[in-house]
Amino acid sequence: MLKQSLVLAASLLSISNYALADAERWFEVEIYIFERQGNEFEEMTNNPANMNKRQPIDMISPLFSTDITGASIGLEGCTAQQWLEDADGCNQQLSSAQVSHPSSIPAAIGSAQPQYAQKGQSTVLLATSQAQFSDMIATLNREPGHKSLLHMTWQQSMQPRHRAAPIRLFAGDDFSERYAKDGYLIDQQAVTSDIPQFNFDYGLDNSVTKAPIWQLEGAINIYLNHYLYVETALTLREEGTKTPPKIDLYTDDSASSTPVPYLFNIWMAQNKRVISDEIHYFDHPNMGMLLQIRKMTQPKEMSQGALKQPEVVLENPHQIADGSTSGKIPLSGDMN
Repeated sequence: MLKQSLVLAASLLSISNYALADAERWFEVEIYIFERQGNEFEEMTNNPANMNKRQPIDMISPLFSTDITGASIGLEGCTAQQWLEDADGCNQQLSSAQVSHPSSIPAAIGSAQPQYAQKGQSTVLLATSQAQFSDMIATLNREPGHKSLLHMTWQQSMQPRHRAAPIRLFAGDDFSERYAKDGYLIDQQAVTSDIPQFNFDYGLDNSVTKAPIWQLEGAINIYLNHYLYVETALTLREEGTKTPPKIDLYTDDSASSTPVPYLFNIWMAQNKRVISDEIHYFDHPNMGMLLQIRKMTQPKEMSQGALKQPEVVLENPHQIADGSTSGKIPLSGDMN
């Protein structure tokens, strides 16, 4: 009896796994993140995000980063699929290699050629020509104080939250040459810290590449649980001034009250349910994000000819023509 029960349970599990694999659902995702310049902002000491901790998939670094030591030690780098399947191995390669990066990342991110997802992949970055937000972005760019940060489109297989891998996002300027992780100027750290700063690498050849501090950095996690859900954990860094904390009680009070340059961290952390094909607006006093998750032809239904020459098809052209699904996208305020 027990043996029969175990066989039945194994059969049901096999059927369930087969059904899940066969029911794989792909969607096309387009995001546009922008900054509202000139608005006041407040410093937050802790990031409020409760983000999926799985290793994120990075589709941006392969476009701009250069591995300057990997070739000499036999590293080939990891694709997005390899990051998903063997994150530990990819991290080990990354930590063993010295990678250079540009001083800034452009707002428009896309593959060199149009492409389409194929069965067995995890995410596929699309070309800028396959995006559909151009008219809306042009409208927003005419608004005062608006600055584009990141615009990219990709296709991904939607997974439940416990299996979903976040997508890493970053763009804008790299502040690591001027500012330290604590926000103060690198030359200012000795003044603002009450702990003596010693250079233990003096006289040594320090070849470790400095980690970038991007103007926009974070991740977006999209998962499927009967409905589509979107989690965002984004950090916007803004230059400003700050009065450093008083260090020495015996120093002049006026010296400690002098503002110094400071790099503020501004966080946008949200978690909301979304509807496919609708354009959703994620609001924040200092930034905003437009997002659309579109239904698409599934990779298993694509012919080989269609894969070689992908076409962008608007399922509802009138939906995109005026930049919204049921009226104009607000430039401020919340939109459910």
